[in-house]
Amino acid sequence: MRRSIAFALAGFAGVMPVATDAVAQPASVAGEYIMEGKGVGPRDIAYSGTCTFKTSGTLYDVACYNKDTNHTYSGKGIQTGNQFAIIIGDHLKGDHLDTYVGEYLVTYIIAADGKMTGRWVHALSGANGNETLTPKK
Repeated sequence: MRRSIAFALAGFAGVMPVATDAVAQPASVAGEYIMEGKGVGPRDIAYSGTCTFKTSGTLYDVACYNKDTNHTYSGKGIQTGNQFAIIIGDHLKGDHLDTYVGEYLVTYIIAADGKMTGRWVHALSGANGNETLTPKK
């Protein structure tokens, strides 16, 4: 009887989850990236530029420069596991708190090599597209 209980416990222990001291966390996305994207509309053209992400506490400060429009968009980002999301827009300074207009929401999936593939949407018009960020070497 003791032998069968010991055998049963050993088998049960083999299927129990084992606690680990550390779970692998994705690396920070802070750094500079080459940006390439295109809207999905029939008249949308491809665009390119750069994005820079800097840590700011548990968030990221974001600046993306579109060289085709010669325009920089700024905003904030947040990383959860292998997902990264940003909200960016034209940065205006006025008498009140900073305001963003023309907001874009972009969500990315981070690959093991640091490359990010994402989808974006413009908050006001619904224009949307795809974007890829490749870490600068």
